Amino acid sequence: MFGCLGRLGCLIVLAAVAAAGWFSYGWWSPKVRGYFSSSAPAATATSWQPLTPKGAERARVSVAKLAAKNGPVYVNIAPADLAAFVLDSVLHGFSPAASGAVAMARDERIYLRAQISVGDLGGPKTLGPLSSMIQGRQEMTVRGTLDVLKAGRAQLVVDEISLGELKLPAAVIPKLVSRIGMAQRDSTYAPTGIPVHVPRELGDVRITKGKVTLYKVVP
Repeated sequence: MFGCLGRLGCLIVLAAVAAAGWFSYGWWSPKVRGYFSSSAPAATATSWQPLTPKGAERARVSVAKLAAKNGPVYVNIAPADLAAFVLDSVLHGFSPAASGAVAMARDERIYLRAQISVGDLGGPKTLGPLSSMIQGRQEMTVRGTLDVLKAGRAQLVVDEISLGELKLPAAVIPKLVSRIGMAQRDSTYAPTGIPVHVPRELGDVRITKGKVTLYKVVP
């Protein structure tokens, strides 16, 4: 009888421990995974982050790793670091007076935002009737993908531009984009593609769930 009670008591204790483990899974599971995992956390940013010289330097160091003989095939960097490194000129291409630049990544796209002078956008030739409705300094948001064309050359393919809360018509985007990098533009660029200089070691850029991954050129 006592043996039975002892076994029953053990089962009750084990059941209680199992239940406690189940209900506290969300607390202890990340800690256990973090303890046994040796991989570095991915660089993600689904909220706006400022473009800074330090961020550009971090991106430069990461790309240099790709160029190393025994370097990694890919590296993860923050979206704002990538933007500070190779895309800052895009915002100033739209408006030399651009300031307060920030960036983020979402839905396989990179987003750039800055305060710009609407007068720098070309007036009625590019904005049409909107030029009389939107004036002064406005918050400009540019969304697109960064595609590497060949060693040292890439393009930011823009698929959306907003001024404040107003999303510009799709027909306006090629007109705005064509004013940037005119001397570099040829048939390899998309109608809404902005020429971007990138390191020759950079072979591809992929954006997934707020994470930017840079891949090296593979011979």
